[in-house]
Amino acid sequence: MAEKQKRSKSHYVLTKKRQKTAAKGRLSLDDLKTSRKGIIATANFLDYGCRREVFSLLDDFCGVEEKPVVEGENNEVDDEIAKEVAVLKAGKKKFRLVDTTLNNMMFIVVNDDSIEACQLVHKILSTLREKKERKTRFAQRLLPVSHTCYASIDDIKKTALSMLKDQFHNETPKTFGIFFKSRNNSSISRDEVIIAVASIATDDETFAEFNKVHLDNPEYAIIINVVKTAVLMSVVKDYKLLCKYNVDELTKVTLLHCLKNMRHLLICC
Repeated sequence: MAEKQKRSKSHYVLTKKRQKTAAKGRLSLDDLKTSRKGIIATANFLDYGCRREVFSLLDDFCGVEEKPVVEGENNEVDDEIAKEVAVLKAGKKKFRLVDTTLNNMMFIVVNDDSIEACQLVHKILSTLREKKERKTRFAQRLLPVSHTCYASIDDIKKTALSMLKDQFHNETPKTFGIFFKSRNNSSISRDEVIIAVASIATDDETFAEFNKVHLDNPEYAIIINVVKTAVLMSVVKDYKLLCKYNVDELTKVTLLHCLKNMRHLLICC
């Protein structure tokens, strides 16, 4: 069996020419050292195809719904239109792309305070699973991000404590799993981060006692992504049910389910 060839650095990091082109009008990783929320999107092999698909999904689930015009509601409709025009003039967008300078990985910042990234991604994936439909070809994974910080152990501990208070601050014990991924960073150890965050989730006085690690099917999944000098974190539900938030695998499962149902119908006929 032939040995698997190691991919070159150019597969993961953009060239200088592409970095300059990609950086026009976008945020950089330095902007993520303060806490922001957003969505990580990874691609199979085509960046611009993945970007187009992800923004199409976000537009479908966060777009402005058309409301029927009813007599006596003209003033309300005019007010809504005026608000939309004001937002467009101000140049404020709900979603903004961050220049990560990495191939097959992008980060989209959520600028709208009314949108929760974790709830939005969970809704998108749950809907795709329920309707058994495939809407992406190049997008591989969609991971929500609720907190960001600088890539240091002290900052990670502070951010993790703030993030975990929302889900772990009650008397009910929880099961959780920590899933770590590092890209273009060699200064932070995987084991060091996992031990630090796990100790907060299990030993902190403000959280419920007897929280346990359960990697097979955790109630909550703590996602930690280190990208160069930035750390992107979130706590998500149904991590295993939604195929680790892998859109590609999730739609493969639903497609296989549809084919089995079609085969059953053909046999019955």
